[in-house]
Amino acid sequence: MHHLTRRHTLAGLGAAGLATLAAACGGPSAPPSTGGGAGGAAGALRWWDHFGGLQELHDRWAKEEGEKIGATIEHTYNEPGAATEALQLANQAKQLPDVYTALVGLPLPALVEAGWVHEITISDEARARLPEGALVEGLTQLDGALYGLPAFSEKQYVGLAWYSTEIADAVGFEPPRSYDDLLGALQAIADHGEFAPMTMALGAAGRMREQIDDMAQAGGFPGYQGQRYDTGEYEYQHDAYMTAIELYKEIAEKGFLLPGSNGFQIPDARGRWAAGGIGFHMDGPYSPGGVRSLNPDMLPTMALAGMPTPEGQDVVAARGARGADWVIAGSTQRAEQASQLIESFTQEDYQRELAAGMDQPPILLDVVGDAEVIAPYAQMVEDFSKQVFRAPQAIVRTVEVAAVEARRTPVTPELGDIIQGYLGGEIDDLKQALVDLSAAHSTALDAAIEAAAGEGAAVDRSDWEFPDWKLGTDYTY
Repeated sequence: MHHLTRRHTLAGLGAAGLATLAAACGGPSAPPSTGGGAGGAAGALRWWDHFGGLQELHDRWAKEEGEKIGATIEHTYNEPGAATEALQLANQAKQLPDVYTALVGLPLPALVEAGWVHEITISDEARARLPEGALVEGLTQLDGALYGLPAFSEKQYVGLAWYSTEIADAVGFEPPRSYDDLLGALQAIADHGEFAPMTMALGAAGRMREQIDDMAQAGGFPGYQGQRYDTGEYEYQHDAYMTAIELYKEIAEKGFLLPGSNGFQIPDARGRWAAGGIGFHMDGPYSPGGVRSLNPDMLPTMALAGMPTPEGQDVVAARGARGADWVIAGSTQRAEQASQLIESFTQEDYQRELAAGMDQPPILLDVVGDAEVIAPYAQMVEDFSKQVFRAPQAIVRTVEVAAVEARRTPVTPELGDIIQGYLGGEIDDLKQALVDLSAAHSTALDAAIEAAAGEGAAVDRSDWEFPDWKLGTDYTY
């Protein structure tokens, strides 16, 4: 690896990064304006996010923090499925919000080079509040300068089976741990006849991908998102992926899903489950916060079976260090006030209220014990803290990897599309579809490496190989 600063190594990546963004978002996109385009109406500081269970908290926080820092803060919530497009359109109009969640599909170094984000200035006290290892070169900072703040913990996974205790009591089943346990509980609900067994957001390809990625890892896949940690090879055709997808297929074929689930987006599936009368719902840790905003009366009957595993074994998961949840627009004219807003997210009172919002676990996990959360949420966070270990990341070990990621062409159809196609009957040979998916990802990675290397980046496939990785331990470089 060359001994160059990250910024120097990545100089000139702006055009490639923006091309990748355009491909990912489905249309052309111009670089952010260097003028005052992100200012908002009447001199307001604009703040966008996509956290459904936190709308009330963030609306109130915007008002309270605005009074403290002497600014009018306009908070806007975008549905997760529309958040990336909203940022793209704002960028095209030279109206990026001052503070936002950077859902634009580019690594932080490329965002910095392209001018999408501005340096964040926070106090030493704020840095000290964060857990050790929270700020990582290449993910949240470059050359020691902070460009993104993680607000949530990486200790989480999203393939969770939530269920109704009222229906469990009426039907008589125990919280399922294994795939067969889950199928048995769903069959018992179906046989009982009074309730729908389950609903899922099968229409949300991204959410299906996330759930199966998590379940496959817990089921024995030695990597994440189809790529093995040890060899760096893509292996979506691994038995753990096949078994997890076949579970969803069996759930669908046995008629356990609420009619319409095949087309449900996240708000649809969660809203139907929150209304009651459905036994199970597959959702992430943010489910309680979302349910409370839809039907708070459902919360006392909400329980968590956890993430099912093939044989009911304990979950052992690996996640990389958290990237930037909050960034400041490169075009902001209010960098100081935007930094003050972002620094406020490190405060224990915000983190405690973040926990009370019952969305993703806050980065300060210790505050959950004092927060107003339902017992299943508190137990879930405790499980996460024991079950999720720090995974290796190529970009953390090797700076030039950012040049590759900025050039990587999105693969379509993706895993979520294949899951939808297989459940819907459009795909007959699941194994071959997954083999093809692995090959497509491998080809895309090789092409991006070749392009980055052609422009001087010292990268090859070995940068994604971590033969010393061991399941159940935090990876160190």
